[in-house]
Amino acid sequence: MTTVTGAFGAGLIEPVWVLQHLLGFLAIGLWAGQTGAAAVWQAPTAAVTAALAAGIAAQIGLRLPYAMPGLAVSLIVLGGLVGFAVRAPVALVVLVAAVAAVFHGHPHQGTLLFWSGFASGLLLVSCAGVGLSLVVTQAESARAVRMCGGVVSVAGVLDLVGVI
Repeated sequence: MTTVTGAFGAGLIEPVWVLQHLLGFLAIGLWAGQTGAAAVWQAPTAAVTAALAAGIAAQIGLRLPYAMPGLAVSLIVLGGLVGFAVRAPVALVVLVAAVAAVFHGHPHQGTLLFWSGFASGLLLVSCAGVGLSLVVTQAESARAVRMCGGVVSVAGVLDLVGVI
């Protein structure tokens, strides 16, 4: 069995191994899938760009106050938006996704290869969320996608109180 190693591999698997990143970017994809139209590609792209910008800013010394509670709150907000199937203009979906992603990118530091892998991993996870939203809505119902949002919000609350 071959494993993905090195800086690129570390960045690639980070969004999958860290539960908060996995749930956050799945929620971004789920909400983009619920919104449809251009949000399907614009929200994940903006989120990945914002996460990279925040991480690189942190790496050069800029600090984000309340970064860890902000990460948990981003899960609560994104999960709530999916759970309540909030319909918003594409520009607002993109903005919320980017702001939430800042908290996911800020704690990381690495080389150019790490950032390349991290961006790839985040994009794959958010695209999985878009696909999950579309497939589950067609196969089951929109209610199942909304329940996924509820799970993300509950995980955010558990993270905020220090359980996970």
